[in-house]
Amino acid sequence: MSIRLLKMLVYVIIWAAVWQSSTANAYAYAAPAADSANEQARISVKASPAAAYESSLPLDDAAWSKMVREGIARKAQEYPNSDTYVTVHHKTYVVDASYNLYDPAEAVSIQLEDAGRQQLRAFMWLLRSTHYGVSIPWEQAKRRFPLKSTFTIMDVESGLRFEGQRRAGSTHADVQPLTRKDSGIMKRIYGGKWSWKRKAILVIKDGQAVAASMHGMPHGGDGIPDNGFSGHFCIHFPGSSTHGSGLVDHDHQIMILKAAGALEHYMTQSSPSDIVELFFTSINQKEPELMTAIFPHRAHEQLASVKQEVSNITAIRRITDYDRHASSDMLVSEAAVRATIHRTGSRKETRTILFQLRRSAVWQPWKVESVVFHKSRT
Repeated sequence: MSIRLLKMLVYVIIWAAVWQSSTANAYAYAAPAADSANEQARISVKASPAAAYESSLPLDDAAWSKMVREGIARKAQEYPNSDTYVTVHHKTYVVDASYNLYDPAEAVSIQLEDAGRQQLRAFMWLLRSTHYGVSIPWEQAKRRFPLKSTFTIMDVESGLRFEGQRRAGSTHADVQPLTRKDSGIMKRIYGGKWSWKRKAILVIKDGQAVAASMHGMPHGGDGIPDNGFSGHFCIHFPGSSTHGSGLVDHDHQIMILKAAGALEHYMTQSSPSDIVELFFTSINQKEPELMTAIFPHRAHEQLASVKQEVSNITAIRRITDYDRHASSDMLVSEAAVRATIHRTGSRKETRTILFQLRRSAVWQPWKVESVVFHKSRT
């Protein structure tokens, strides 16, 4: 039985389970009444709020409308970072880490009863396991995608897909689009301009999607004539390295985590220096949602100003090491990092950036509390 058929069987089992009736809660949330079937209730997953590629499953309209109405509603100013959404009668809720439903319009968090949260958790597991790719190390990936093999490459943000062939590469895969049409689709993924920017992708072969990362810049040797792509591009998998340095590329690895749906888990276990490094990755790879995720919440008072500060940065590179001697029981951490910055229409500059990170308890993840760009230094 294929992996996809097995997952669908699990879905059927979950879908066929008998819904257990809930007792009314002391505090009821005024959700829309279940008297309209204009829009099918659903649960959906996507890598970012703006992603066009989305996976969804239908939900029982009446049961979920009742669940939302009878949930315990509390004011919650912190807009959670999440990849999962529940839509019930034209209203979309964000699912937080505790399987509560956050209503952005009302700034309300709705706690479902246990049976509803268990059902939500089961649906989320199924949907995320089909939406994202499996993570396999390079040593397995190079056998899964041998030389001259062809496969489908899909961008997890746009959902655009094209066909490629592995032509070479011993430390990662050197790949070319198969046809001019495939090259054209790949260029659309990059907004019509070739780029070294890393993108989270799924590499699909024989019905299995594998998490990976690619850049979009033709370079090096060619091999497929008349495909509109002069050279090859690189696809990285966990543990793969670059040709020149022989080092594992940090930003490729972060995009692989995104393609596997594992980035949030990575951040929960990250050190302060790991979080600061994600700040640089978010700028270099033009990943605004990644920057949002390293702040405590979407409404953080400094998030908008930091995004504005970095909006015209084309590249940023850290040139100092981190102090890695912080105590494991600390709740606040500071780091002063020097970096070279390239901005649109400006000369290269060197800045010192002061980060303050905080966590509410030693078992909670680190988040960026503030970022200060100091004046240029010569």
